[in-house]
Amino acid sequence: MKARIGVVGVSGYSGLELMRLVLRHPAMECVSVMASETTGQKPLDEIHPQLRNLSRLRTEPVCAERLADLGCGTVFLCTPNEVSHGLAPKLLEEGIRVVDFSGSFRLRDPSLYDLWYGFPHQSPALLNEAVYGLTEWNVSAIRKARLVANPGCYPTSALLALLPLVRAGIVSAGSDIVCDSKSGVTGAGRSAKAELMFSEIAGSFRAYSPLRHRHAPEICQELGWAIDHFDFVPHLLPVNRGILSTIYVTLAEPMSPERISDIYRRCYEGRPFMRLLGSQGLPELRAVNHSNFCDLAWRTACAGERVVLFSAIDNLIKGASGQAVQNFNVMHGLDETLGLLEGGGFASHD
Repeated sequence: MKARIGVVGVSGYSGLELMRLVLRHPAMECVSVMASETTGQKPLDEIHPQLRNLSRLRTEPVCAERLADLGCGTVFLCTPNEVSHGLAPKLLEEGIRVVDFSGSFRLRDPSLYDLWYGFPHQSPALLNEAVYGLTEWNVSAIRKARLVANPGCYPTSALLALLPLVRAGIVSAGSDIVCDSKSGVTGAGRSAKAELMFSEIAGSFRAYSPLRHRHAPEICQELGWAIDHFDFVPHLLPVNRGILSTIYVTLAEPMSPERISDIYRRCYEGRPFMRLLGSQGLPELRAVNHSNFCDLAWRTACAGERVVLFSAIDNLIKGASGQAVQNFNVMHGLDETLGLLEGGGFASHD
């Protein structure tokens, strides 16, 4: 029997990618798609023409009780931070499991929300309960979770590269980690903004929110690293999608490329969406876009005292909707690749 699921916040880019995955997933039946009052009630394929002839669903107003009445066992929230903050507790009270795309339940310290997200957190108990949904590192906890905080796109790219070295204890304690990440414009969402117009983006390239992006505390929390020693600078690429992160790390003692490779192999052996290019190849966006794969590579420098890491993902798939489906699969005791490897692991192109 298929799991009955709902999707709230279907009008954005992540919502589109999620629906592409959900509608072809052999273990899911989507019984409701909900959207804001601004979007209104309309056929799904009117919002996303890419879904023509694939679904007869119509958007309806956001309502936790309605989702419960429809028998939803799991709901995906592709909603802004404040919306998820208020809606997730209501869904949990209805006995519905939640996979939340927002940042509302990623940080465990409630005092950080005013500083980084601009609102006080009203459900600190849920911050302790929420499971951080970086699938490759938290499978056991995700299996039992009621509430999964799907990681941000930048943190997914950075953490998959950094965690093996930090957890192995080979990064120099108290040293500075520098993370230079570049993302396509879909990472900024679908709302109309002058700085995201084609004429402003095409032929240009710029940094934004340097050293104060809200994904920095999320990355540092999962690394157990002091934010004063983590320099995160995101950049906007003139492309639709994809993230490439280049990360600079100082080691506690010199390491050979072979030793570094061994650490990564041991961490990600058997992980279906991790592709290790090692010290030979280099990740590129065209190799991961429209897929749930993460490509990793590394180079040693300064006689093995430093390592430069390279990580590439699709911000909308591995950085959002694909990872959410991967987490759904784990939560329901399914093969975590289910619905994510058709067509060689690549979703339909835009």
